Amino acid sequence: MKLATRIASLSFVALCTLPAFGQSVDSVKVTDKIVDVVWLKDGSKLSGYILKWELARGMEFKLITGAEVILPKDQITRVYQDLPFASQSISEPGMYPRRDRSYRFREEGIYNTFSCFLNFSSFGGAGVHYSIGYRFSRMLGVGIGIGIESNDFNNSRGIVPLYAEARGFFVPKKISPYYAFKIGYGFAQRAELAGTIEAKGGFMVSPELGVRFGGRAVNYYMGLQYKIQNATYTNTIGWDGQGTYTDVVSYRRVDFRAGLLF
Repeated sequence: MKLATRIASLSFVALCTLPAFGQSVDSVKVTDKIVDVVWLKDGSKLSGYILKWELARGMEFKLITGAEVILPKDQITRVYQDLPFASQSISEPGMYPRRDRSYRFREEGIYNTFSCFLNFSSFGGAGVHYSIGYRFSRMLGVGIGIGIESNDFNNSRGIVPLYAEARGFFVPKKISPYYAFKIGYGFAQRAELAGTIEAKGGFMVSPELGVRFGGRAVNYYMGLQYKIQNATYTNTIGWDGQGTYTDVVSYRRVDFRAGLLF
């Protein structure tokens, strides 16, 4: 009799615990979706999924937000798998996780720049430029560019430069010094209303140093450039335009440049 009573009691306890056990198993299946976790040298942690991993170069990584980033090999310190951050509870109401602001500058691939410059010499000068190219590494990208500019406001001497450029960034951080070097030809523009009846362009070269800010998809930069631009202009003399004179110039200017890099 006692044995029958004990067996009945154990059966009752087992029946009561089965639903709870089944519920916990289901909850584990729903919430425990494993993601890849990557630690970077700057201390930041990224959660998501590894799309492609080349041990000699780095990896393509998709964040749990859906954004895709390139992670260079020398920035990766640790890789493992864990639960996604979204499945972890927030300790206090009203508290939200800080956005990841780690270095995500795209060190390889196609790039574009749009910039303008100002010159504060006695003659004045300003212009806008656009360039497009390919970045082989953080330290070297090459491309071509074109612009519209003037190096002498007093005489309406416009120039359209067409050039090849190289540019790079010295450190893998969100704020990095950069260099740029442009070399090409500036096409001088006539301005008959201002008395310039003939214009011939010439060689141009422009080294540049500055700082890039951002480290993400769109960055901005500021710097100083030293520009040499040769040109020849033929102007009329007097109101009647009976005489002319030719002015051979070689502009040497220090310009302040600011722009966007994307």
